[in-house]
Amino acid sequence: MMWSAFLPVLALLGTPTPPETVLPARAGQTATLRVDLGTRELLLNREAPNLLTLRTPWGQVQTRPSGTPHRDPAYAGYFGQVRPALLKVKVPAATKPGRYAAHLTADLFVCDTGDKLCTRRTLKLPVQVQVGNGARPGTLTLKDEHLRPSRLRF
Repeated sequence: MMWSAFLPVLALLGTPTPPETVLPARAGQTATLRVDLGTRELLLNREAPNLLTLRTPWGQVQTRPSGTPHRDPAYAGYFGQVRPALLKVKVPAATKPGRYAAHLTADLFVCDTGDKLCTRRTLKLPVQVQVGNGARPGTLTLKDEHLRPSRLRF
C-alpha cells in the first residue's frame, strides 16, 4: 500500500475541533446559528467560494462569510474582519420537544500568515437542535486552531 493513501488521514490527526454546539429552538419558530470566525493568524480569502451550510432534519441553509477588506494592500484579497454569519432555519410547528442531530459544514479558504501556506479547509461539525421552550441564537466559534491544517510529524 502506498503512503500517499494515508496522508489525508494523517493530516486530520491532531486538529482540534470546537465543542459540540447546542442550538435552542422552539417549534414553529426560526432557529438561528451564529458562526464566528475568530481567527488571528489565519486570513480568510475574500475572493474564494467560502461557504457555510447548516443541515437539519428540516432542510438546509447556506451563507457566505462577509466582512471588510484587509487594510494592508498586500492582503487586499483577504478579509480584515469577518462579520458573524447567521444561518436561520424554520422549525416546523409539529416538531416534538427533544434533541435533533444537525451539522455545520464550513468550506473555507484560509492562509496562514506565519507559514505562508494557503489551503482549503472543509470541516463538518456536529450541531444539536434542542427543541423546547427556549429559543435564542446558538453560537459556534471557529478559531485558528480549528482551521489550521495540522503539521505532519514522523
